[in-house]
Amino acid sequence: MLSHSADHAIREMDFSTLDGKKLFLDVSYFESIDKPYVLGALREKLGEDGLILLSSADEAEYILELRSRGLGLDTRTSLFGLPSMDIPIPLAGRITSPELAFYKAQKADSIASFALAVYRKTDGLDLEITSSGAAESTFNQYQILGFIKWRSTDIPELKPTSFGIRNKIRKPGYDTR
Repeated sequence: MLSHSADHAIREMDFSTLDGKKLFLDVSYFESIDKPYVLGALREKLGEDGLILLSSADEAEYILELRSRGLGLDTRTSLFGLPSMDIPIPLAGRITSPELAFYKAQKADSIASFALAVYRKTDGLDLEITSSGAAESTFNQYQILGFIKWRSTDIPELKPTSFGIRNKIRKPGYDTR
């Protein structure tokens, strides 16, 4: 979910005014739990927008400084019913009772927000294209009477297709008819 939010936040950033420019991505002020993924997604976006990304600042015309405004996940569960619990059995140990949920909701939200300052290497002049991106993702799963389940999400890979059946990946030479 964090990666999905990060992807959407990065997609909001616009680098079209720097098309063809040589840039160095400074990540010294960026710390995050999902840092490798975020940096990879940002490099991909910079390349798609036509920027030339250099591995050192020596030959760069511009410096891009990435900062995290927030990258986090919030989860919560609500239960109306009896939770699973350990029941002691004398001289035999313990057994765990099953959960009996009349209604159960499991919810998760993630948020990603980034800021990116762009300045010229020669004079340190900030450009007016300071960019930022923010996005969120949700995943909610519900259960009634212990066996009726459904979910809602904005993550395409987790959305069920018609009748709850996911599309099968077709392999070359494999006929699915």
